[in-house]
Amino acid sequence: MCLIIHKPPGQRIPEELLRAAAVHNPDGWGLMGIDDGDRIVVRKGNRVDSASLIALEHQFRGAEYALHLRRRTHGNRSDHNTHPFRVSQDIELMHNGTLRFSSKSREHSDTWHFVHEVLRPLSQRHPGLLSDYGFVRVLEMALRPHNRLALLDRRLRRIVLVNRDYGTDFEGLWLSGTRWIDRRLLPLARAPQPQALHYTPTELHFIS
Repeated sequence: MCLIIHKPPGQRIPEELLRAAAVHNPDGWGLMGIDDGDRIVVRKGNRVDSASLIALEHQFRGAEYALHLRRRTHGNRSDHNTHPFRVSQDIELMHNGTLRFSSKSREHSDTWHFVHEVLRPLSQRHPGLLSDYGFVRVLEMALRPHNRLALLDRRLRRIVLVNRDYGTDFEGLWLSGTRWIDRRLLPLARAPQPQALHYTPTELHFIS
């Protein structure tokens, strides 16, 4: 499970949100969008650091972008499992949720398999398919509510949110979920999912 934050141009992401999300999503970050000069921006790294995220937020304040913070469930912590994924020449993808694949390597994530085994072959056979609104609607029905995607269309210069209605709006932003936003650092009044709580070592007590 992970977190995607969609930021419209000129909107800010509060520092407390970035800090609260970094606590529970430490396994990689990625940013994709369109800057205020209409240039495509893609950045990523395999370790999450809140200070670096805050610096990026200041750098790209004028841009529209999606930010992905990874919490590893399948696959190792590495560049090839860090979002966004290049699906085709025109499409970059971020995913929040869990997908099941019968033949799955331990080193690759479920999103990696989804991109390489499903979406990339489809886009090669049918160029432009992922830019088609009708196909996006089919994708929403196939993925079901617990999977959300952000797609960056390089050619059309737009970000499309798949299963947007199953995320939540927060201060002008869209959040794919609220579970992995630490409630001690940023308690959300209307969180659709219970927020996790980070415990320090001194707060943990084990019963023998």
